[in-house]
Amino acid sequence: MNAVDNERFGILPVYVGPDGRWWTGEALRDKKFYPLTRATEKDLTRVSLPGASIRGKQPYFLAGKKGVFSKSEVLTFDLAFPAIHGSNGEDGTLQGLLDFVGIPYAGCSVLAAAATMDKDFTKRLVKAIGVPTLPHLLLKKPPENKTPDQKAIKKALQASLGKNPFPVIVKPCNLGSSIGVTPANDMDDLLAGLLLCFRLDRAVIIEPFVQNLVEYNVAVSKAFGKTTASVIERPLKENEFLDFKGKYLSGDTKGGKMKTGNSEGMVSLNRVMNPPELNQGQQEKIQGWAVAAFDALGLAGSVRIDFLGNEKTGELWLNEINTVPGSFAYYLWQESEPAVSFTDLTTALINEGLERAKSNSSETDKGLGGAVIFKDK
Repeated sequence: MNAVDNERFGILPVYVGPDGRWWTGEALRDKKFYPLTRATEKDLTRVSLPGASIRGKQPYFLAGKKGVFSKSEVLTFDLAFPAIHGSNGEDGTLQGLLDFVGIPYAGCSVLAAAATMDKDFTKRLVKAIGVPTLPHLLLKKPPENKTPDQKAIKKALQASLGKNPFPVIVKPCNLGSSIGVTPANDMDDLLAGLLLCFRLDRAVIIEPFVQNLVEYNVAVSKAFGKTTASVIERPLKENEFLDFKGKYLSGDTKGGKMKTGNSEGMVSLNRVMNPPELNQGQQEKIQGWAVAAFDALGLAGSVRIDFLGNEKTGELWLNEINTVPGSFAYYLWQESEPAVSFTDLTTALINEGLERAKSNSSETDKGLGGAVIFKDK
């Protein structure tokens, strides 16, 4: 919010609580205010979306007033700017809600957001366009009170990853921020990882663990006029792989000391820009593959695409796509050539969302008597 050009745009901060209630208030501009508690709710005002479609009209929230006979206040705005990671914010559900009501928004569409949250679908699609990904096995959550079939899993694992598949990585298919990602060196580790992941998600991905692992990230956007890739970064990590704790709970590591409790997320990590171990061909591959995946999936906004590599062999694989990356990956754009400031990035993303809303308004399918009339485009 502080990065937005406040001379051009006004901000209406909205917080979506874990209990499903929505709030607004100037206190939400201060990150120290989070997480929301019962004690701090008094500083905020409850808001809700309109109960019927407002397509083609000025978007608004209804702000609740205290008192039985008090009327709700109407808070108008032009564009929603989703900044929620993971489930419900990054998986297409929030975008679907906004589409259903008729509220324009920045970033990816319902389809693009949902497709990229599903790691199995993403891997299959990008592989079809020639972008390398690790082989994987998809396992569905067994019925309630049923345990995973060890023999069947071992057979499927060998068919997908080879006769000697271990070590492997077990991770939820539809979660972000590396939540639930678990390394496994044998079947006991694998079953423990599956039990953890099945508490978090309905499906699990199993992949080979990459030896000599190194991770590379690149941001991609079309908000600047054409699909463009940012500078490449190599995050510095303490563990074998960058997990949720390393991304969001570790804090700053400058000076060799770890600070906790005030992490800035991905932006606070130490990193190497334009990693020197990557030759020009490898850099071009990463950026080219990222752009190809972005276009194939019809993405929008500022998207961060993560790659895995074997530092010794030079092999590279696309790992996952983050449609609402931490800090919108502005730190990658400001180090690119030409450099893009955080303010310029947010302006471009807002303008992209507004332009898409104009385009969509001319192609809107209209309902009639409970039926949807589909027009030939």
